[in-house]
Amino acid sequence: MLKTEKTKPEVLEAHYGFSAPEDVLRVLHRDALLAKEKSIGEDVYEKPMAELDRLEEKQRETYRRMLEQLLLAEKCHRRTVYELDNEKKKHTEYMNKSDDFTNLLEQERER
Repeated sequence: MLKTEKTKPEVLEAHYGFSAPEDVLRVLHRDALLAKEKSIGEDVYEKPMAELDRLEEKQRETYRRMLEQLLLAEKCHRRTVYELDNEKKKHTEYMNKSDDFTNLLEQERER
């Protein structure tokens, strides 16, 4: 069996401020409230720093996704410009051939 030591009233009074048993519950309640205040004080920096770290990570991910979308948009834009240039060249070639064909027809009619 475990032996329990009797705590001297002087020790209880030094620690809790009271030595009488009826006041111990009240003192324990006070100590619990103080302990909560201390633990709240410890978390004052931990919670915001953790939140800041989470926010930084989220911002990095958002920035990365934004860059991916910008690169995709730039690629699509380049492809569109290339296709438009090709269409412009085709149109110019078609118009030149059309002019040549029209000139040939006119020459044939003049003969």
